[in-house]
Amino acid sequence: MKRYTLYIIVGLLTLTSCEDVFDTESTSVVVDNGERIEHPGDSLYSAMGILSQFQRLGERYVLLGELRGDLMATTTDAAKDLQDVANFAIEEGNQYAERMDYYSVINNCNFALERMDTTIVDYQTRVMLPEYVAIRALRDWTYWMMALAFGEVNYIDKPLLSLESTLAEYPVKRIEETAQLLIDDLTPYLGVRHLDYGSVDGIQTTSLFVPLSLFVADLHLFLNHYEDAARLYYDYIRQHRLTINEGYCNDWNNNTRTEASMNHSGSYTGEMLFQMAYSSDAREYHPSLIRLAYNTVPSVVPASSFVEWMSQRPYFFTPVNGQTIGAYFQNDLRGQAVNRSGRNLPATYGTFTFTANQELLLINKYNQALTNDGSGYDPENEANASLNFTRQIPLLRTPHVYLRLAEALNRLGKPSVAFAVLKYGLTEDTLNDTLKVSPWELQGEPYTDFSWAHTYGDIRNIGTARRGLGRGISFDKEDYVIGEQASLQDSILVVEDMILEEMAAETAFEGNRFFDLLRISRHRDQWPAYAAERVSRRFADSESIRSRLSNANAWWLNN
Repeated sequence: MKRYTLYIIVGLLTLTSCEDVFDTESTSVVVDNGERIEHPGDSLYSAMGILSQFQRLGERYVLLGELRGDLMATTTDAAKDLQDVANFAIEEGNQYAERMDYYSVINNCNFALERMDTTIVDYQTRVMLPEYVAIRALRDWTYWMMALAFGEVNYIDKPLLSLESTLAEYPVKRIEETAQLLIDDLTPYLGVRHLDYGSVDGIQTTSLFVPLSLFVADLHLFLNHYEDAARLYYDYIRQHRLTINEGYCNDWNNNTRTEASMNHSGSYTGEMLFQMAYSSDAREYHPSLIRLAYNTVPSVVPASSFVEWMSQRPYFFTPVNGQTIGAYFQNDLRGQAVNRSGRNLPATYGTFTFTANQELLLINKYNQALTNDGSGYDPENEANASLNFTRQIPLLRTPHVYLRLAEALNRLGKPSVAFAVLKYGLTEDTLNDTLKVSPWELQGEPYTDFSWAHTYGDIRNIGTARRGLGRGISFDKEDYVIGEQASLQDSILVVEDMILEEMAAETAFEGNRFFDLLRISRHRDQWPAYAAERVSRRFADSESIRSRLSNANAWWLNN
């Protein structure tokens, strides 16, 4: 086991240069002599070397996912390449439209996969299979990131000595084809043991590898395979006893709004199921998200339309252990809380005063995963007196799983069950309450069995909206409701809008927003019109932007 730990540390702290990633003899990815990988220690070393390249995609994942959405905007101080992404005006040479980093990961995965011997058996156990599946899933996740960026990929399943000379020989797969191809590729491996090598450098290694069933569920959800998606999300939730934790709530402590408990910031790293992790050594590579967002000269900021919408959401105050709503306010506290004296309490974003003449509304979320090095400083960021850098980029968290399960359940004709994910939490009590869930929506499907989760007790589950809209939201009968709709289809559309809004409040700025808009638009057969209408809200010239985005090709980074 000591040997494994050494390999992990080397993989986490040693990065491969861009010039070396296509070196087929690179010791970061394959064994020195190019022979087959026949020992779990060597395969683990290969996986960790690949992860060190995978890290390079983290910042891009976040920015490309958010700047093509409706929650984040760029400032005039941002680099032109970044502004062009946000304005859907990609030009040749834009660094964010560079594909080589993706193919670097893919190619090295293919080298490792080709050389791994998964036939080796120890007491009927295929000892190399978990590492093999982990690398395969990392490769396919990288393909999916590419598909979400460019709308297509050149699918390559063999290692290449020269990318440029052979890329054209491999088929171009559109995003829909890519999703189905990846489902077919990964489904046979569902159930293979997930890798776990303990904690290294303060990071739990289980979170470094793709949760296979959740990834496949996302692909099914994208393709409108709602039954398959719901089953996979639910199976993961039940197997891991995954719950929406009440401890991650932002709440006013009294009905005069003088004090608030701001606990939701802990959910950003506390609920991670999959992440990109970085060294604790400030001298190694780290994403620049803090520099871009929390700066006296920021490059990315919360979209004003998003901030305004969050400030208008209803808040339901109930005292601790109370049974009725004691006061009504406005503002989702997962954005920022503003007390009665006007003081701002930042959460996902916040208003910060750096000098008497400089008050800025900044994204605060990335500060929730920072590491501080008091011996250094960032010369490009005067907002911080010392050096703050990102160690973790969460890719999947607990609320993603529940909200996407709600998305699938809603489309399966269960809007009140889906709405319960938001307002009440999926528990045995909730599902048995005919005032909360329509009984006819429950037909005995296994993915609606939450007899193991409770409103009270050891395994509790609350609604996601409770985390920012107050302890009293479950008592509300008028404001946060589905309302009377003319048909089941109308109810589904209303709940779908509410799910998308809840995704914004609960998971803002984490890199998911474009994917969320893309999926929901496809569910409605309104891609790209539905997404275009929402994204255009953050622009002053919203009509011209909406017109431009009515062309699906405008969303992709091809130039």
